[in-house]
Amino acid sequence: MNATHWRIQELQHHSADIVWLDAEEARRAYDLVGLHDSKTHLGLNVDTVDSIERLAFGDDVAAASSWLRARMPGIQQVVVVFGEDECFVCSSAFLIENWSDIFVPSRDDAMIYSKDTPLIVFYCHENQFEVGQRIVFD
Repeated sequence: MNATHWRIQELQHHSADIVWLDAEEARRAYDLVGLHDSKTHLGLNVDTVDSIERLAFGDDVAAASSWLRARMPGIQQVVVVFGEDECFVCSSAFLIENWSDIFVPSRDDAMIYSKDTPLIVFYCHENQFEVGQRIVFD
């Protein structure tokens, strides 16, 4: 991704903890989350994701962080996907501690998936999370 892209600039203060994907890796990540993104509503696809849980958290960042922490156990490598050329890798621990700074300023939706487990997460700009397990995981 171009170093002058606005999202890289917006998240520059986290550069020690995130690694932006190159164009090919970002496209693969975007294609992967596209399989699990609902085509009928803002959220996860019930046909490709199992055990979906939803949290509407309003302005309660602490409650949302606790909820995420309980559903993202251990330290996993996760891929955060904003768009087809806006994706980065970070640890789940880093994401849980910093998600509000990463997502809230841009007011965009995002999807997150684990590189280590079937975990997938949808973040909705309307202050909601959905967490589930990808049915097909390899």
